[in-house]
Parts: sequence; C-alpha cells; structure tokens
Amino acid sequence: MLSKAAVPKKKRPHLERQAIAFTIALYLFICAGLLIVHYGVPEPGQDGPGSSSTSPYNP
Repeated sequence: MLSKAAVPKKKRPHLERQAIAFTIALYLFICAGLLIVHYGVPEPGQDGPGSSSTSPYNP
C-alpha cells in the first residue's frame, strides 16, 4: 500500500499560471499608463467664454 509520501504530486500547469499573471500585469500596466496620461496632461487654456479652439487661425 502506498503512503502519502510515496504518491507523486499532481503537477499544476505552471505555464498557464504564468500566462495569466502576465496578462493581468500587462492589463494593470496599461490601465496605470492611461490614468497617468489622463490626469497628468494639462488642460488646454481657455481664451474666452465661448472659445473651444486653440488654433491661431480660428479666432
């Protein structure tokens, strides 16, 4: 009769876990980058109350 020590452990799919962890890390990295760009870029200045263009050719 085999004891617990003699029974080989079932191997888990290590590559699958690495792929899932990499995908989640990549997703979080992209989200962080987008949030930094969204909140880090200054808003364009407003010339007047109704002006929405910053072009010098469209006063």
